Amino acid sequence: RYKHPEADVSKELAKPLPGKALGAELSDDFRFAAAAASFGMLLRDSQYRGAMTYAGVLEEAQGCVGADPGGHRKEFLELVRKAKELTAAKVGSAEPGRDGGN
Repeated sequence: RYKHPEADVSKELAKPLPGKALGAELSDDFRFAAAAASFGMLLRDSQYRGAMTYAGVLEEAQGCVGADPGGHRKEFLELVRKAKELTAAKVGSAEPGRDGGN
């Protein structure tokens, strides 16, 4: 689901995943979107974040910056770094499930 910033109603997009997609190479765009979603779950301290850490988000996103004409992906990396630093400063050391400095 997504909602345009100026809209009142969200739209749902759904597409079945073909069996042949299992094990296929993921595009840089898909991997970057997954890293951004993981970052959002970390910021919200979501129960669905799994074992993802800020370092993991950085590692995944750095590997798929690719062509970045507007610099948005590099800016995203900087936001993740700052969030990681702020979390480390707030906590003082790593918490389970969070990456305070590792």
